[in-house]
Amino acid sequence: MTMTKDEQLRLSLMLAFQSMISQGEIAKSKDADQKIIELAKLMNEFCDLHLSQAFPAKTIGLTDDKGAAKTDAAINMHIEDLQKREQTQLPEDRETLIQFYDRLQQRKSRRKQWVFYAEASTGQLADLVLKYLDEEIEDRKAGGYQ
Repeated sequence: MTMTKDEQLRLSLMLAFQSMISQGEIAKSKDADQKIIELAKLMNEFCDLHLSQAFPAKTIGLTDDKGAAKTDAAINMHIEDLQKREQTQLPEDRETLIQFYDRLQQRKSRRKQWVFYAEASTGQLADLVLKYLDEEIEDRKAGGYQ
């Protein structure tokens, strides 16, 4: 289950309130409300900035193709068959096999690169995106595809 932005802000506010109380601050003092609100904002901003570094698998999950869920479910059924019975009946149509193969390549690549995704700076990611965009342009010129 994913938290809404309001739920996330509410949680930050509760944690900030608890933090102030645990530090001996009096919650009913004149400026306590403002201190708690400012601390909650800082907590929320910190989480927004560093969530992907703390939980790279979640970041990777956010990049998944929405249409991939159905393909992933089908692939996972074949994996379970292979684990339980050491055999599975793959689809016979070429299009589905291509979808499976393509998706399995994506999954393998993501498993291999999750550490990179967690540690790479925005600049490093931007440089790599530009590199691949340039390669796409070159491939289009060479192969004539759009």
